[in-house]
Amino acid sequence: MFALLLKLKRRIKRILKVQTESRQQLISSTRSRVVKIAMLVVLSVLFGLLYPGEVLYDPLDMPRTGEFAGEDIIAPFQITVLKSEREVADEEDMVRFSIPYVLDYDTNVVQAAINSLDLFLDMAASCRETSAGDSTLLSECADTVLTRFPMMSLSAVQRILSSTESLSVVRQRLHDIFESEIYAVGVLQSVNSVPERRNKSILIRQGERESIYQRSRLIDKPVADVRLLSALNRLASSDSIDVEYHYLIGRNFIQPNLWVNENEYNRRISEELLAISNVKEVVEAGDIIISARRKVDQRQEIILTEMARMLASQAQIRNPLSVFLPVLARIVMVFGAFGALYLFLFYFRSQIYYSNPKLLALFMAFALQLFAIYLVEQLGFDSIYVYPVAILPVLVTILFDAEVGILATIILALLLGIMHRFSFSITLLSATVGMFACFSSNSVRKRSDSYRIMFFVVLSYTALILIVENLKLSPNTEVLTQVIYGAATGLVSVLLTIGVIPVWESLFGITTDITLLELSDLNHPLLKRLAIEAPGTYHHSIIVGNLSEAAAKAIDANSLLARVGAYYHDIGKIEIPEYFVENQLSIKSKHESLTPSMSALILSSHVKKGRTLGEEADIPDDVLNFIEEHHGTMVMSYFYNKAMEQGADKASEDKFRYPGPKPQTRETGIAMLSDAVEAASRTLDEPKPARIDNLIQRIINDRFQSGELEECPLTLKDLARIKMAFVKVLIAAFHHRVKYPVREEG
Repeated sequence: MFALLLKLKRRIKRILKVQTESRQQLISSTRSRVVKIAMLVVLSVLFGLLYPGEVLYDPLDMPRTGEFAGEDIIAPFQITVLKSEREVADEEDMVRFSIPYVLDYDTNVVQAAINSLDLFLDMAASCRETSAGDSTLLSECADTVLTRFPMMSLSAVQRILSSTESLSVVRQRLHDIFESEIYAVGVLQSVNSVPERRNKSILIRQGERESIYQRSRLIDKPVADVRLLSALNRLASSDSIDVEYHYLIGRNFIQPNLWVNENEYNRRISEELLAISNVKEVVEAGDIIISARRKVDQRQEIILTEMARMLASQAQIRNPLSVFLPVLARIVMVFGAFGALYLFLFYFRSQIYYSNPKLLALFMAFALQLFAIYLVEQLGFDSIYVYPVAILPVLVTILFDAEVGILATIILALLLGIMHRFSFSITLLSATVGMFACFSSNSVRKRSDSYRIMFFVVLSYTALILIVENLKLSPNTEVLTQVIYGAATGLVSVLLTIGVIPVWESLFGITTDITLLELSDLNHPLLKRLAIEAPGTYHHSIIVGNLSEAAAKAIDANSLLARVGAYYHDIGKIEIPEYFVENQLSIKSKHESLTPSMSALILSSHVKKGRTLGEEADIPDDVLNFIEEHHGTMVMSYFYNKAMEQGADKASEDKFRYPGPKPQTRETGIAMLSDAVEAASRTLDEPKPARIDNLIQRIINDRFQSGELEECPLTLKDLARIKMAFVKVLIAAFHHRVKYPVREEG
């Protein structure tokens, strides 16, 4: 999986044509200039349009909620403020919530139930009289009653007919219960026919009369039977009655009399919805919208926004192109900010300006920063102190240097100020936090340095919040809340930035000190292989690294890059170490059996093989350049002279040259000199300081006169300092030791 990702990364880099600065010619070709201008224009348009900050078309002088009006703002014409879709939807929901379900109360059902009860009781009374205790007649009467009232059971009818209790009293009791308990509200077929809602009310229509009840008062047939039984039990507690007898009679005559009227319910909702107006407020011409030096509230901001929209519509009628002018002006200001960045890079950081991939990396850092702020805005925070403005300064400073980081911070502060209606608070926040972030991340040599960055970023947030909020006379609780917001934002910003740095390094060919320090670990797999398979080359590389580091420090070059590059400059010798003199343990050289041209081919192959091994191990290009450039295009003089002795043509000199290219940077130029000096120093029989000095001077002169250093920016003053650094290191390495006497054995 890792190998697959590595191949994918290499393919992306090829698509982007990413090269390190030593591979990039600092010459502005027509194609390169076109790409730069296109990049500037396209990204300025995208940033101007896709990062609104505030509403894109609102005028800059329109105050927002919480801001103070500089002067009285008077309505120039009648302003009709419409409700938002959300407000209309809320009102519609309120209508649906407020209108209760409509139920129709059927009085005919109630009267029919009572009439049926009365008829039953009358028939029972008649049967009692006609039977006069005759069991046969009583049985015939019971059958007659059951035929008329089939819902009654035979046992219940027989009990009623044989009872001596006055049926007129039973009638009155059941009438009272029906009226006060059962049909006071009404009976449903099923309570579930009226759905549960937040509005617990229901409306019951009885003729022209409408009554509102709680839904909990609705009952259905089973509940009505329970209520009948409960009412009878209450009567029994004060009056001696046969509860079961009354219940057997009354429960058979309870019938549902309430019906849900869906049509009426929907009609009422439709009427109320049609009555909803989409006008929220009307401000007459000449009315004062907001007085001078008053803080704008949300209602006033809505009115001002509508006024701005109406003014824009009127301007568009007069000039159809006027609607695009605010957007165009915004894009021009963004273009100007990035144009200032281009000018700085052109005059002071040409290696970045002429590198389109590095410019793209810089723009992508801006895109990441603005995208992070946009996400925070979408979360609905009302504090600017949650803006993670430290991402860009830390990222750019670590990838490039503090000067570029500071300039990027200034550009970011301008951009945010422009896109947030020239907000000084956001500009101040971006500039202050960004400066602290740049200075604290100027020298990052290990991952733990991120704690230092976090500390200073949090400190800058806290100090700025305390100063600004106390100037505003904000309450202490609010100040504390803002400090917590700022501290949390600072921590998250730095953590996010440290996490994305490897992505920028890989995609855009940028090597930071953190990566170089990781590569300087001698336990790196390539260096471990070199130590085991080519120990002589490994030792040689370590000494070359020490020489390169000392020389780079002497001329203020990148000493870390020089040392790490020297460690890896000969990794191509891993494949065939026995063909290189420092690894030949036997007296006889393998080259004695080869032709000079074959030997030269084998020696020069370690450059290409080293590059291939480094790419497979994901070594950055800045380090891989040392492999190709440390020999430059030097002639392998030993094998060339040997070929000449064997009668070769002088024109064949190019066959004995290393493929190059010549050193392009000061660091690779130093590595070339260090490699030659270290190898030559081992040929000294008596490495005295004077001999070491002469040897180093001779090698430097040779490389200088042969033109190998003409493409790297090393000056004669630099070469003099490099020589002094080499002398110090080699004299220390070949220092004189006291000869210890040998004890004679007696």
